[in-house]
Amino acid sequence: MTDPSSSAPRDADALRAEIAQLRSRLAALEAERDEYARHVEELFILQQVFSTINSSLQINDILSTVLRGVREALKFQRVILFDVSADGEIVRRLECDADGSVAPAVDERAYREGSCLEAVARGTSPLACGAAADADAPLADTRGAYCVVPLVARDVVRGLLYADDLAAEALGENHAQMMLDFAAQAAIATENARLYEQTRRLLEETQHLALTDSLTGIPNRRALHELFEHELKTAERYQSPLAFVILDLDDLKRINDSGGHSLGDLALKRFSQVLATNARRGDLVARYAGDEFVLVMLRTDRCAAMKGVERILTALRRHGLLASIGVAMYPDDGRDAQSLFFSADEALYEAKVAGKNRYRFYHNPETPILDIAQ
Repeated sequence: MTDPSSSAPRDADALRAEIAQLRSRLAALEAERDEYARHVEELFILQQVFSTINSSLQINDILSTVLRGVREALKFQRVILFDVSADGEIVRRLECDADGSVAPAVDERAYREGSCLEAVARGTSPLACGAAADADAPLADTRGAYCVVPLVARDVVRGLLYADDLAAEALGENHAQMMLDFAAQAAIATENARLYEQTRRLLEETQHLALTDSLTGIPNRRALHELFEHELKTAERYQSPLAFVILDLDDLKRINDSGGHSLGDLALKRFSQVLATNARRGDLVARYAGDEFVLVMLRTDRCAAMKGVERILTALRRHGLLASIGVAMYPDDGRDAQSLFFSADEALYEAKVAGKNRYRFYHNPETPILDIAQ
């Protein structure tokens, strides 16, 4: 017959062992839960960073967001971005320290030559992780554990993402992968921003060419129409007078016949330079067509227009150039671009008939004819 008292200690030992196992299992589950929570937090930060960088087309904003995201998600205290040029030159560009502020690097060449940083930049190593004591540590002041990953766009390494001074004792399994995720998204967003900037610049250059006279470099007829319409609305709103002036280079055909079209082109270039130099700041200067140029003198009454035209005629003569000029005044001689051009063209015709090398204001019943040749 079994003694019940002899089995009691064994039951207690088994119970204690089972409790210990349950506590160990509970601790493991809590650690797993904490690990999942950290991973969820990292993914949440990563998602926020991706959303932010993909909504921006400013390269520095994108890169600054990435650096802050790495610091916050992975608990690195220092994150640095390096640029890698087409010829392989490595330049330290931006830095993010423990306070989260991002600033341009003080020393662009602050990295160790021959380190693992160069191997990642050359593409011979997909990434590099290690500690400050490593012989090939990237920086002279590497802080604790570090990780370096490339920013790759179109199979070319365009930058490096470096992080060190980890809050934890060692790199975790997900640090390198998260760094690669940050770098991949940063590379895509940066490439998109770069392409956008190139496109924007090309569009601006194309627009500039479309509005610029190819020979003289001053605004052309199309640009004049766009700018003048705006100035007319301003003059109407503020009841401000302006002078619409057409200038015609005298005897361009004779210049071409005597020296060829190259000499004629040179005369047109010089004419435009003199006109632009002697126009007031803010006035509109444009080549309208052939040997005709337009000057719009803003906020100018008849007396001021006369002085301005005489100044330009004098400057042209000083450079060996002669011009016939017609002037129309807003609002007396016209209230829109078409009527002002017609009035100034009529005045120009009168100046030519009268012998060229002179200017005339448009004549209407309210204003006297001005026939001036100096």
